[in-house]
Amino acid sequence: MDVVLTAAVVVAGVLGGLNLLLMLAVLRRLREYDEKWAGGGMDNLAERRLLPEPGARVADFTATTLDGTEIVLRDPAGVSGVEGPLLVAFFSPDCLACHEELPRFVDHAAASPGGRERNLVVISGSADDAADIVEAVSPLARVVIEPLEGPLATAFGVRRWPLYALLGQDGTIRAGAGGIATLARSQRAVPA
Repeated sequence: MDVVLTAAVVVAGVLGGLNLLLMLAVLRRLREYDEKWAGGGMDNLAERRLLPEPGARVADFTATTLDGTEIVLRDPAGVSGVEGPLLVAFFSPDCLACHEELPRFVDHAAASPGGRERNLVVISGSADDAADIVEAVSPLARVVIEPLEGPLATAFGVRRWPLYALLGQDGTIRAGAGGIATLARSQRAVPA
């Protein structure tokens, strides 16, 4: 009986060891694929499809901020009521990533030149649900609250939150990103 038990323990140990070696090989291979994926820029491929395309013209829009200011973009007359570059941030009160990104946006907006007039925050949802976002950004940006597929979200082609776009005076997207740090790097790369 001791021989059978010893043999069973040895077989279980060998199988466990082989399983461990196989798992380590799989993890190494996954790491290699991850490096290749990131090196080829494939890690951001899906996100890039959800971002505004630099050089694309934003569709005409009219929006009214919480303080009653009307913001208008019309073609071909150019921009009326929008002095570029304008940082446009899209948030949703139901979006966990938006709440995580909000302090970074607040810091960025506080440090950016042009002040409140050069920052616009568009919140997709209700004013009641967005009260914390409105409170955080109102001193630093003009705020528009609109339904999920409101005029600004439609004009910019918003399909994810948070989303940031740098809008030039001619109504074209100069840069777009899903994070404020990524947009800041893009802004440094785009001439003023």
